[in-house]
Amino acid sequence: MIFTIYGLAAAIVAGCTLFFRRRSRFLAVIFPLWFALAVVIDQTGVFPVAGTWVAGDFLRFVMFGALMSLPIIGYAALPVLAPEARAALSTAPLWGLAGLQIYRIGGVAFFFALQDGLMPAVLALSAGILDVFIAVSALGVAYLLRRGLGHRTAIAWNLIGLTDLMIAILLVAASIFGLLSLSPAPSAIGQSPFVLISLFQLPLAVIAHIEMLRRLLGAPPGRGCSGSLSAGRLRCG
Repeated sequence: MIFTIYGLAAAIVAGCTLFFRRRSRFLAVIFPLWFALAVVIDQTGVFPVAGTWVAGDFLRFVMFGALMSLPIIGYAALPVLAPEARAALSTAPLWGLAGLQIYRIGGVAFFFALQDGLMPAVLALSAGILDVFIAVSALGVAYLLRRGLGHRTAIAWNLIGLTDLMIAILLVAASIFGLLSLSPAPSAIGQSPFVLISLFQLPLAVIAHIEMLRRLLGAPPGRGCSGSLSAGRLRCG
């Protein structure tokens, strides 16, 4: 399972790097660097003990959360810090942004962690089921968007995908802050392969969902949409 998650993430990195190679040197470099950093931290681990919180985990969680949020903050700052990269990102087709989320099939790792007694049921089932749903439906949503259809379906799908990610984040945060008693504690989220999922797949999914919603909510239903590199904005029709 770990090799599958690594392989899917590596394939996404390769695809994104190739797509942006001639569109934005910045994005073509940032994807492999981001992935490499996530792999190093995944191999090192964040929380030393699975199933319970130990001394120092609160500080580790703060640092973990900061690293997880950094790509999303960078995405939000692109129009100011790297407008050319922002324009290049707008050329990524909606159907491509939907299709890349097939990598969230790696959410089955939550089921294995639940079976091994390393993850509380409420987190494992909510994250696992919704991740797998987003993954298996990604190609269907991509197909509809490729044909200029499924505008409202895609909006709902993106909202479900974001809800899935927010539930997982809130459950882990509530547990370490002592607001929710989970047994076992979800500290396995700071061990491999969940570190890679949290530091790479999760923020990438958030960025893809937000980017899609940004365009979908600004485009008339039933029209195919794509980005315009020269204009740095969405073009529909």
